[in-house]
Amino acid sequence: MTDIPPETILIVEGDVLVRMPIAAYLRDCGYKVIEAVNADEAMAVLLHKETVVDIVFIDIEMPGAVDGFGLAKWIREHRPGLDVLLAGTVPGAVHNAKELCEQGPVPKPYDAQIVHNHIKRLLAARKTGRASE
Repeated sequence: MTDIPPETILIVEGDVLVRMPIAAYLRDCGYKVIEAVNADEAMAVLLHKETVVDIVFIDIEMPGAVDGFGLAKWIREHRPGLDVLLAGTVPGAVHNAKELCEQGPVPKPYDAQIVHNHIKRLLAARKTGRASE
């Protein structure tokens, strides 16, 4: 019997006090978690084709030249098919978030169970889609 490696979640969140608890929670749920402080770090991770990432969980507002929307667009261009889950509280951002990911943004502060439920739904949909190919 072969062991299936855990799915990998890349969390992109500039606030360490927000990022660490959700990363710890998702690790406790059995996921492999990679953490990035900003879009530049996330892009560096994603440019390594050997690094498997199943979902990128992105804060809409983060430090650096590229915000969460910009990173989501970059992912669509450079890693098509990679699921993106946007998070944030910016009211005007909701419409843009819905255009970039199927379920709209996750509100902050994060409710760990809500984040986990979103991730489970995305992974289940991905597996169902693969099974039909």
